[in-house]
Amino acid sequence: MTIIHGGNVYEVAARLGCSPDALLDYSASINPKGPPPGLLEEFTRVFHWLQHYPDIGNTRLVESIARFHGVNGGQVTVGNGSTELIYWLPRVLGVRDVSVVLPTFGEYRKAFEMERGSIHKLVTASENHFQPTVDDLERLRRRVSPQAILFTNPSSPAGTVLSGEVKDWILGASRSEKMFCIVDEVFVDFCEEESLKGHLEKAPGLILIRSLTKFYGIPGLRVGYVLASEGVTQRMKDLLPPWSVNTLAQMAGSFCLAQEDYRQETLALVQKERERMGERLIRTGPLKVFPGRANYLLVQLEGGLPSSAAMREDLLKEHGILVRDCTSFEGLSDRFVRLAVRLPDQNDALLHAVEQWVKGSQPSP
Repeated sequence: MTIIHGGNVYEVAARLGCSPDALLDYSASINPKGPPPGLLEEFTRVFHWLQHYPDIGNTRLVESIARFHGVNGGQVTVGNGSTELIYWLPRVLGVRDVSVVLPTFGEYRKAFEMERGSIHKLVTASENHFQPTVDDLERLRRRVSPQAILFTNPSSPAGTVLSGEVKDWILGASRSEKMFCIVDEVFVDFCEEESLKGHLEKAPGLILIRSLTKFYGIPGLRVGYVLASEGVTQRMKDLLPPWSVNTLAQMAGSFCLAQEDYRQETLALVQKERERMGERLIRTGPLKVFPGRANYLLVQLEGGLPSSAAMREDLLKEHGILVRDCTSFEGLSDRFVRLAVRLPDQNDALLHAVEQWVKGSQPSP
């Protein structure tokens, strides 16, 4: 099973015969500010540590994550990006009967299928902004009685958050390990108040997947982690290979979590630009913009516009702008694109390109 991802700038640049730096990448939702100031100097300061093996216990990084979220260190497991941890979850939890709320990150389905699990799909509706309702979940539980359900909060690629009623349902369902509720929170840094992390003590079946790479602009380093009960965390640590998080990644994760000014500046920038982009896209023409809370927007093409694949290729060819065609997301059609939120001048370039494309693509009256 091949999964298509955004951010494949190296492949696209090779096809176009240009440098990746020549592309304006709106297909991957990474902090447009780049890594926090001072990180390069930290790398230089600890460069000589590379002559040693990484800390096998990831001690400093685990302590930084626990302190940042107000949880116990025993509730934290770190890995070589959140994707590595996703692939270990089926074995850690010992589950084979899993339900996935769609659309979402495609690696979840692949991870459980590799363990020969049974996958049940809950395809959500546009009318509910691609998040499930309590009625959806109750019907699912009566129909298949899954051992685990996979949610995404904020959703991907819509960026919308779970309702309060659904959060309550999740907490009720995960009061024991009879059913696990796995919640992908890799973009919740942009709306931290929506996280379920404050309920871990009372919900042993609750598992939260987090990432440092999106918010802190370091996807090339691969740093992810899981917040869960100490029992689940210990089982995960027992199975994970040693030294999966390298020395520079451990140091970078700890450094990034301490950069509060950078965090606040990022939140202000992303919120302002996300709202500005959404308003202008709506004014552009037959485009529906979903009310996302992360650093990206899901846009539905309406009014006879060409497909999302056509938009992607046209913007790439004419403007060197790469957007995320969402056709590969199960549960979506070829009418959806995801646009990252970047810096103001970059967003202006994207918005101008989209306006030109819409104007040139609309059917003649």
